[in-house]
Amino acid sequence: MPLPHDYLDRIAARLGPGMREAFLRSVEGLRAGADPERIAALLEAGDIDGVIEVLGLRDPAWLNRFRVAVAEAFVAGGKETHGGLAQVIADAIAEDALPAAAENRIAVAFGVRNLPAERALRDYDLSLIREIDDNTVEGIRVALTRGMEAGRNPRQVALDLCGRIGADGLREGGILGLTAIQAGHVENARTELSSTDPATLRRFLGRELRDRRYDPAVLRAINAGTALPDAVQEKVGNAYANAFLQYRAEMVARTEALRAASVGQEAALLNAVATGALEAGNVRSFWIDTDDSRTRPAHREIHSMNPDGRVLGEPFDTPLGPMRYPRDPAGTAENVIGCRCWRQVRIGGTGNKWLDMLDEPLPSRPQ
Repeated sequence: MPLPHDYLDRIAARLGPGMREAFLRSVEGLRAGADPERIAALLEAGDIDGVIEVLGLRDPAWLNRFRVAVAEAFVAGGKETHGGLAQVIADAIAEDALPAAAENRIAVAFGVRNLPAERALRDYDLSLIREIDDNTVEGIRVALTRGMEAGRNPRQVALDLCGRIGADGLREGGILGLTAIQAGHVENARTELSSTDPATLRRFLGRELRDRRYDPAVLRAINAGTALPDAVQEKVGNAYANAFLQYRAEMVARTEALRAASVGQEAALLNAVATGALEAGNVRSFWIDTDDSRTRPAHREIHSMNPDGRVLGEPFDTPLGPMRYPRDPAGTAENVIGCRCWRQVRIGGTGNKWLDMLDEPLPSRPQ
C-alpha cells in the first residue's frame, strides 16, 4: 500500500510541538548563562563583538536540545520513506517490474549510521545552525547598536538584551533569541510605550502580538496625555518581547520539522540507490503543489516547468531558483519558508512499469 501523500506533514505535526519547546529551552539556557554586568561593561567600551563572544552564540552547543529534535524529525522522515519504498519494491517484484534481489538490498532499516543519511543530517545540521546563529547574532547587533546610539544606559541595554529575572526565576522580556526584524519590532514597541505623545502610544495598540490585558492601562495614559508608569512600561514591553520569542519558536518549529522530515526523505531515497535496491535513473520525482489559496504562485508553475519530473538528485527548475525537492535546505528562503508542497516519487522497472510511492495520482504521467 502506498504511503499517504501527506505523511511528512503528519510527522511535522507530531514532532513540531517538541521542536518548538526545544528551541525555547535552548534560548532559555542562553539567557540563563548571560551576565548583564559583563555585557554592560563591554557595551561601555563599545565592544559589541565582545558581547556576542561572551554570550556563547558561536558555540553550537547552545542549540543542542533543538538539534536533537531536528534529528528526530529527520529520522522519522527517513524511516517512513524507507518503509514506503520497501512496499513499492515488493509490489514491483510481484508485478515482475523489479528483480527479487532488490528486496534484499533494502532490507536493512534506515538510520543515521548509513553514509547517505549521515552526510545529509550533518550538512543540514551545519546549515541550520549557521542560519539560526546568523539571524540571532544580527538581532543582537541591531538591538545593541540602536540602544547605544540612543544614549541609553549600558546596563539597561544589557537587561533589554538578556531579559530580567521573573517570578519563576527565569529571564524574560529580552530580545536575545530574536531575529533582527523581530528585535526591531520590540525596540520600536518600547519606544512607543515610553512616549507621552498619545498618537505614538496609540500605535502600540495596533501591534498584533501585544498582550491585550494591558490595553486598558495604555488607553488610560493616552486619554490622560501622560506616560505609562515605568513599572507598567516594563511589564508591557516584556510581555511583547516574550510573545515574539514564542512566535519565532513556532515559526522555526513549523518550518524545520517539515524540512527535516523532507531531508530525511531524500536521504532514504539516496540510501536505496546506494545499497543497489534501486537505480537512480529509475527514481523520478514530480513536484505537486497543494492547489489552494495559500499556495504561492511560483510553486503552481513548477509542475508545468518540469512535466516529466526529475531523476533523483536532479534539481527542479522553479521561478525562484533550482530545488532538489520541496523545502530543500539549499533553496532560497522564498522557495522554502512556509512551503507545503510534496513530491510524488515514482519507481520504474522493466517493461516500462511505474509505481507511485504516495497515494495520490499524478496530474500527468510519463509514457
